[in-house]
Amino acid sequence: MKSTIIGNAHDLNAAQEIWFIQNILFSGSEINIGYSPNILRDQTVIYLELNEISGELIKQLRLEKNKIVLYHMGDEFGRMSREQYRNCDLVIRNYYFDEIFSSKEDVEVIWAPCGFKTGIGPRESVYIKPASKRQWRSSFFGWLENSASYNGEREGFARIAPECGEDLFLQATSGFAMGWNIGLYSIAMESSVFAPCPAGNAPETIRLYDALELGCIPISLSHDFIISPNALGLIGPAPFPILNSWNELPTFLKSIKEKVSSSPRELDDMQARCIAWWTDYKIAIQRKIAQRIQTL
Repeated sequence: MKSTIIGNAHDLNAAQEIWFIQNILFSGSEINIGYSPNILRDQTVIYLELNEISGELIKQLRLEKNKIVLYHMGDEFGRMSREQYRNCDLVIRNYYFDEIFSSKEDVEVIWAPCGFKTGIGPRESVYIKPASKRQWRSSFFGWLENSASYNGEREGFARIAPECGEDLFLQATSGFAMGWNIGLYSIAMESSVFAPCPAGNAPETIRLYDALELGCIPISLSHDFIISPNALGLIGPAPFPILNSWNELPTFLKSIKEKVSSSPRELDDMQARCIAWWTDYKIAIQRKIAQRIQTL
């Protein structure tokens, strides 16, 4: 059965990861801006929503005998109403909350990664700059003064960052998405071996996927979405470094420097494992979603 993604212009414009959504998660499904009655009929409609889920739209889609897959984005705190989930055939959403994905909802809920920003990728792995030829040991470009960050991670990261010295290139911004343009941001990240990914409003950040797509090795704290087999653990453990606390970052970066001095290929090998894992993961999540949609 044919699948079509629909969303209002505001949400499609605000979704920074729209290429990833269309081409990785939903296998190249076409996208329609808004909903036109009588055009979408007797097919699978993927309803993309960033804000309040429209029960009226779901009702209209159902009247046209469509199967409805809700792609629910933007619920970083897990507080948005899920009342309309039960009126859909399948729900796919970002941001992993165990109580949502392990609960017995009236409809199956599948987790999907936020993905990388459009313009960051897609990147062919053969053209990614080797880690051993990158300019900076690690870098962070983004908003540090986010008082709402999960478990205060941004504050903790900001406090320890100066102790990393020359091992961390830091470019703080004054707010969300207020940094360098996508081109310069991509170049800078591809000039870095590691990318610390402190949590934003939620543990899951787009930065982690930007890093993976650019062959930059993420560094994270341990979170459910990284570990769970229903999320990034789908194909096995993530191969990038997981710290217990951001206080460990200076020591970790120093140890990497010492390790590389005795084993020059260490960085390239670590990078290669991350690239291979991310390539396999994108294939696996695309297949998982496609197979589930085909059973509707």
